[in-house]
Amino acid sequence: MDKFIDIFQFTHFRKYLDEYQAARVQTDPEFTRAGACALLGLPKTRSYYNDIVKGKKLTGRMIPKFVEVLGLNKKEAKYFETMVNFDQAKTTTERNAFFDELIKQHPDPHHILNEDAYEYYNHWYNSVLFTALDVMDVSDDLEPIQKRIFPKVSVGTLKRSLELLERIGFVRKNEDGFWKSSRDSVSSGAYNNNDLVRQYQLQCFELSKQALLADDDNPSDMGTFTFSVSDDAYKEIALEIQNLKAKVRKIITQDKKEATGVHQLNIHLFTNLKK
Repeated sequence: MDKFIDIFQFTHFRKYLDEYQAARVQTDPEFTRAGACALLGLPKTRSYYNDIVKGKKLTGRMIPKFVEVLGLNKKEAKYFETMVNFDQAKTTTERNAFFDELIKQHPDPHHILNEDAYEYYNHWYNSVLFTALDVMDVSDDLEPIQKRIFPKVSVGTLKRSLELLERIGFVRKNEDGFWKSSRDSVSSGAYNNNDLVRQYQLQCFELSKQALLADDDNPSDMGTFTFSVSDDAYKEIALEIQNLKAKVRKIITQDKKEATGVHQLNIHLFTNLKK
């Protein structure tokens, strides 16, 4: 059967189904979204395929039927099932696990992301250690910094993190034998994979939760409020947030004094009412 499109170009199964149907209907006019329902063994509904594309849960019972209709071979079928599990995972741990599976199953993992970049963004403590090197003199003995990092991580974990930072060229030893950052900052930039960045952001949001619940003297400033505004006002607020982030980056870049702390800034703006 003609594959119409390459499944390995995707990490989200709904987008794959959307583009697959659009490609196949060009040569198979009967493969509309309504027509696909009959092929899936659902002649009494004309909206199921479209509902799945729009967000309806795809159950395990229906996955083999999709595999058959899509004409996937064994390897492609396994990848499709992993995409489904990844998209529908309920916890961050599950999403991370299924994302790892996508990497392993992809014939060219670098198409999804750079392996070192994935390892860097897959764990929040890598960025914390990277920035902490500007605050502390860190030698090969990582116990002093391990005692200060919040939330706590093991010395062994920090050693592996330091090895990664050295391997990807983010840190190097200075003349005094201390590890220091070899660049001012790290951006997702060339590693700008939506799934990858999303996993990192989820970890950062969890850190905010832990900081909020922590009973200590560490400084924090957290606020939340819910509001109703017009679409135009919402766009204006979103723009102001972008301006704020740009201003914060400018302050960080222009700060010529010695760094004395490592801080996390998370900004969330989302809607509570669907369109």
